[in-house]
Parts: sequence; C-alpha cells; structure tokens
Amino acid sequence: MRPSAIDLFSGAGGITLGLSQAGFDVVACSDISPPCALTHRRNFPHVPFFEEDISDLEGRTIARRLGLRRGELDLLIGGPPCQGFSILGQRKASDPRNDLFMKFLGIAEDLKPRVVVIENVPGLATLDSGSMLRTIAREFDRVGYTANCAELVAAQYGVPQMRWRMFFIGWRKDLGVESGGYPKPTHGRRGIGELVPNRTTSEEDTRGFLTVHDAISDLPEVRIGELVSRYSGKPRTAFQKAMRKGLKEELFNHYAPRLSQVNIRRIQNLKPGQDWRSLPRHLLPAGMQRALLKDHTRRYRRMTWDGIARSIITRFRDPKSGEYIHPSQERTISIREAARIQSFPDSFEFIGGYSDQYDQVGNAVPPLLAKAVGEEIIRVLSGESVATHPIRSRYKLVA
Repeated sequence: MRPSAIDLFSGAGGITLGLSQAGFDVVACSDISPPCALTHRRNFPHVPFFEEDISDLEGRTIARRLGLRRGELDLLIGGPPCQGFSILGQRKASDPRNDLFMKFLGIAEDLKPRVVVIENVPGLATLDSGSMLRTIAREFDRVGYTANCAELVAAQYGVPQMRWRMFFIGWRKDLGVESGGYPKPTHGRRGIGELVPNRTTSEEDTRGFLTVHDAISDLPEVRIGELVSRYSGKPRTAFQKAMRKGLKEELFNHYAPRLSQVNIRRIQNLKPGQDWRSLPRHLLPAGMQRALLKDHTRRYRRMTWDGIARSIITRFRDPKSGEYIHPSQERTISIREAARIQSFPDSFEFIGGYSDQYDQVGNAVPPLLAKAVGEEIIRVLSGESVATHPIRSRYKLVA
C-alpha cells in the first residue's frame, strides 16, 4: 500500500507530480486559483481538488470529505505563498500571506499526519530579523512535531536550474524521528547546504549539473508571439528523452511571448552570456542608463547553451527580469522551455491564458526536487534511512 499525502497550496501541481513519481498516493490537493484547478484536473483527473481559500478550510473538513481518521495520513505538504518572504518582494513581516503558515500548521494539528513538510523561499529565514523562523519553530513544537530546516538546490537533484528552496520537515513526536527527509544530492560534488544562494557558484561545483542544452536544445524553433504544437526533431539527451516520454508529435505550451520592438532590438544586440552592460546606451531603459556596472547583472542576459539556467520566476517572459533570453533565437524562452527547466514533463499541460501559464510555471516547485524529497521521506517512514549523509543548514529551528 502506497503512503498517502495531501498537497495544499498546490499551484500547478509540481509537488503533486513529484510525490506521485516518488510513490505517494496523493489523496487530495487544494488551491484558491481557478487556472491552477483547471491544470490539476487536466493532469490529475482522479485526485480530489478543493478549489478553496485555505483560510476557510479546516482539517476536520478535509478528514470528513476524504474519510480520514486523525493520525492516518502519512504526509501533509504545502508551499504557502512566498511573496511576503521573497527578496524580490517588499519582505513585510505583517504581510497577511505570512499568516497562511500558521493556518497550514493548524490543519496539521487537526489531521496529525506522520510528517509535515513546508516548502518556501530561503528569504523567509531572515524576515524581520528571524522572528518568522522562531514563530514557525514554536508552532511546529506546539502542534506536536520535531522539525528541522535546510536549503535544497534543485540542480543537485537533476533539475536543470539553479533554484534554492527552503524545506521545513517535521516528524510527529511519537515516531521518535529527530530529523530526516532531506535527500542526498545526486548531481554535482557538494552536499546539502554547501551551496549558498546569491553567491557565485564555481565551475567545479556546477560540474555534473544539467545545462540549458541538456534541457531544451531539442525543442523546435518558435517565433515571437507564436505557438508551435509539434516536435521537429528527436531528443538529444537522456533528460530530453525522459521529458518526452509517452509523446510522439504533439507538443503543449510551446509559446514564445510577444515583445516590444525595443526589447527585440536589445535581444538582437546580445551574444550568449552578455547582459545589459553590453547594450548600446541608447537601447537601455532610462533608469538603467545611470546604473553601476556591478548592478542588475542578470537583466537582459542571454543564456548560454553550456550554462546552468537561473531560477525560473513568473516574469520569465520579460528580458528585463533576468537570464531568460534564448541562447540562439531572438526571443525569451517559451512556456514549455521554462517548464522543462522546472523539470515538468512535456505531457504535463498547463491550462488557462498565457499570463496564467507564466504564473503556474514560475511559482511551481520542480517535480524532480519534490520527487527526491518524497523518496527520502518514504525511506524514513519505512525505516530504510536514518539520514546518515551530512546536512548543513545556515539556520536552526529553536522553539
């Protein structure tokens, strides 16, 4: 019998997909977004989906709908909205979205699963001088869980992307598990916590990570504002073969966003690896004409085929937002290319308008990262793993 899981704040379903691949039976998902609900129902038609505000959703209600007894569920997992914590946002401790963490743990208190996992951005740890981290530690302890936290890098688990995520993993105290659930990296030479966000990662430390070429070099050429729905060539790498499994010709979501004429001219002036600093001054936005050369080093940056993709965000359509210009075509990456970099297989179809699809892809947890965590949790639940590999963390949960 497969272990059971519930995925809250499920978004497009990156965690749901990864857990399913790991061997979990995902018995329910929930998100307030109607486009995410459509995407879930297209890709997980047999998984009940609660399209509701979690503020109105009680653990007892979930248990009653699913016929679950308290303590029966194996895993409750979720990624509460991170805009209140992200370094890209205003980082306000009073942001009402931050309270959703407490709501999530309240549902955990009602359901009493064996393990509780919260996924978020690393910036959460330093919000309001660490007060949010201390609050989360106290709440885990109060509802009956022994919890730890660590930053995981998606590229270390076969995702072709330098994406850091913070994972809080809490084990119900009666299980006697002090820590666990953090999978040993499968790619590169470094262990958990040895690579730090917002710092330069050496070439030696990225050796073994999947490149942009590994991820998207087989996808057909697409022009600005165009949707291409058929493959035009064969997969070139093992990753591409895995992403195309089960498909022959049809291709979903391979749409390249429309761009302004000035952005097109900017892209045409950039070679692979170059950014705004290589643009003629008259092509720079007014605000960037006064910027220092050390600032905004990823804006208007063109990818390189042999480089590792940066973290996909919801604004990947906009060349100003980061390193999202295709290595050889005069455009930013398509929705499908971004989904590939997130490790969504090509058979996973995103539903909704293009803006909805950008949001779904950019906000998602990479499925292969979720799969790695899920597999390690199953090993701990089954007694096969005692977390013998070293785990470093810049932060500690102290109740």
